[in-house]
Amino acid sequence: MILIFDLFETLVEDLVLDFNVGLKAFWEEHYKDKCTFEEIKDFGEEQFLHMRELHAKGLEFPFVTEEVPLYAERFGGEVIDVSIEEEAEFLMKCNIVRAYDGLAEMLELFRRENIPMYVLSNSGFRAGALQILLDKAGLEGYFKEVWSSADFGEVKPSANFFEMAVSSVLKDNPDCSRSDILFTGDTYATDVAGAHRAGLKVAWINRRGEEDAEGYATYQIKEVTELRAICIPERKENETF
Repeated sequence: MILIFDLFETLVEDLVLDFNVGLKAFWEEHYKDKCTFEEIKDFGEEQFLHMRELHAKGLEFPFVTEEVPLYAERFGGEVIDVSIEEEAEFLMKCNIVRAYDGLAEMLELFRRENIPMYVLSNSGFRAGALQILLDKAGLEGYFKEVWSSADFGEVKPSANFFEMAVSSVLKDNPDCSRSDILFTGDTYATDVAGAHRAGLKVAWINRRGEEDAEGYATYQIKEVTELRAICIPERKENETF
């Protein structure tokens, strides 16, 4: 078995999600002498609407490569060169997250069982920044690769985005086939539908007990840690990690 995970609300829970917290720190460092915070905040809200329009078309709006240059164009100055570390810092100001209870223990078990694990995320932040967020959440070293739509340019449920990940996974694991891959995510329209159309088994984290209207989910679970019983069903319930 091979596991591919969604990231937000699948591996980590968003405790606080506020883009303006990161934007304010960005403004204080780079634009405080060029505009007021209200001005850059209003411009950021315009970009959020633009991002939503792009997402509706299946396209991503990467923060560093597409949004940051617009701030320079609007308020003046050179385009800010944002390192992966700086991008991760911005991301973690906007998204305060925590790993779900028992997740690290389950991932450690899967690692000991030699189950390859990957992450495929819709995010305007590059994969390197997402990896740093995972590391800070206590999930360092479990995933062979993290892919972000910010690097690829398309968002789930894009068939191209899924196919890129699947091709990479099968190249890493030449003795496996598409039928060995289980994708886990919480959003039906992007995760479940996209993975199903890519020919993958799907574990849907269905916390609200919604209807599987299209019948796409191979499994339905309420918590990500329920994957343990799916991936290693022969283990006794009272066996420790």
